[in-house]
Amino acid sequence: KKRYIGLSSTDALTGVLTKNYFINRMNVVERSFIVPVAAICLNINDWKYVNQHYGDDESDRLIKTVAEMIKKEAKPEYIIGRVDGDVFHVLIPMAEDGEAYEFCKKIQNRCDLFPDQVLAPSVACGFVHKTNIEEHLSELFSEAEYEMLQNKIELKSAPGYQERLERGMALLSE
Repeated sequence: KKRYIGLSSTDALTGVLTKNYFINRMNVVERSFIVPVAAICLNINDWKYVNQHYGDDESDRLIKTVAEMIKKEAKPEYIIGRVDGDVFHVLIPMAEDGEAYEFCKKIQNRCDLFPDQVLAPSVACGFVHKTNIEEHLSELFSEAEYEMLQNKIELKSAPGYQERLERGMALLSE
């Protein structure tokens, strides 16, 4: 029997699109000349910290938790992909004014309110809009990534961020 590895359209851990399928769907959107399109980059803050201090099971649970939040806030037409270990990309075809911002805010609020002894999820978000059919979504994701990095700096320097992140460590040392 032949086994085809890497042909699944969905990521096993999160249930969102794999990177290759996300890129395929992005190319379809690109070729259909839809504007506007919001390109959103979401990155889990301190995923490596969680992995180092709590192990693979908890860091996987963090990724799954964030993916669930993204899926819960997404409308059916949103295209969601896990493009790297702790990075998600989202496309919103025909995005309305403020829609990408609201989507990101809702996920960040869900993170802040997540009731857990160990995990303190936090997500940095950046987004840009394709408003001209000449623009390329792959290039816009680079800009969205830059915006996400700005957001990450802001979030991680916010009062109480470090304390919230390390909250679970107190349990380990008991």
